[in-house]
Amino acid sequence: MGAGPSAPRDPEMTDTASTTTGFMQVHPEAPQTVFVTGGSGFLGRRLIPALMSAGYRVRAMARSDESAATVEQLGAAAVRCDLADSSTVLTGQMRGCEMIVHAAGRFREGGGHAAYERDNIAGTQKLLAAAESAGVRRFVYVGAAGCLVGGKPVRDADESWPLQELPFSPYFRSKTIADHAVRAANNPGFATCVVRPGVIWGGRDDVFTKSIAEATRAGKMMFIDGGAHSMVTSHVDNTIRGILLALQKGVGGEAYFVFDDGTVRTRDFFARLLRTQGLEAPDRSIPYGVAWTMASLAEAAWKVFHRPGSPPVNRELVKLTGGPFVVSDRKARAELGYTPVISREA
Repeated sequence: MGAGPSAPRDPEMTDTASTTTGFMQVHPEAPQTVFVTGGSGFLGRRLIPALMSAGYRVRAMARSDESAATVEQLGAAAVRCDLADSSTVLTGQMRGCEMIVHAAGRFREGGGHAAYERDNIAGTQKLLAAAESAGVRRFVYVGAAGCLVGGKPVRDADESWPLQELPFSPYFRSKTIADHAVRAANNPGFATCVVRPGVIWGGRDDVFTKSIAEATRAGKMMFIDGGAHSMVTSHVDNTIRGILLALQKGVGGEAYFVFDDGTVRTRDFFARLLRTQGLEAPDRSIPYGVAWTMASLAEAAWKVFHRPGSPPVNRELVKLTGGPFVVSDRKARAELGYTPVISREA
């Protein structure tokens, strides 16, 4: 994984406020404007202040009055548009921006393959075309390391490994296709690259930590094979560090994994997050085969009874946590100068 100097521990383990400590300072003579999608989301709420601290001006896509208020409170200029708008509208909103960070997308909202294809694939393709037409010079897409899951066990993987298109995971399938589209759009006047974090956590995480806390409170949390498998993780601030470096140094057409230092056992990582919520990790464990069957049945029930959202356990989650997930970020460290700014360790 490439050990580096010890990074400060996650301030959110004690529920403190946001920080941009350790982020690179750019402060160009003529401030550049970065267009951000997903600015009101979990990652975006940390990304906007970090960009501004680095000396950029930020223009953020806002789909609603609530989103506009959020990004404006963070210091960005809100522009009312979304990925469903025409390319002409999007091009107009991006004119004058030198760079874009595309962090928006459908995550766990359900809706089946059609919704993920519309938002994550078609939306990204439209944004690419609009950005190039608007004269944007650099496009950084926030991908997902989880797109590696589905083939052989993920051990010592890197960017040379093929991304998978899991037929039972509309999310990872759509992220894989969008990842390919972004890198394929690269050309001499329009540099495109992908930053691929692992499980993003920390920073008042209202997504991943919230989901496992809710499952624990409901008595539905259990580990696969004792939670003994090793995994890589990405603190939100380390992810943002990778994004900032990609904006400055990313090579067009390339992808970069960015992680915390080292690996951690699934059970140990989940237990740490649960302790921040005043909860203890359960002792329950089930074999991989049982977990796969339960996930398959849950998905079928959700589909038959048209239940909203996603089931509490699905095959995608089983694939992610039911085996090793060890990936190297040596490329980002060598080419971008990436090192984590936050440590997983207490």
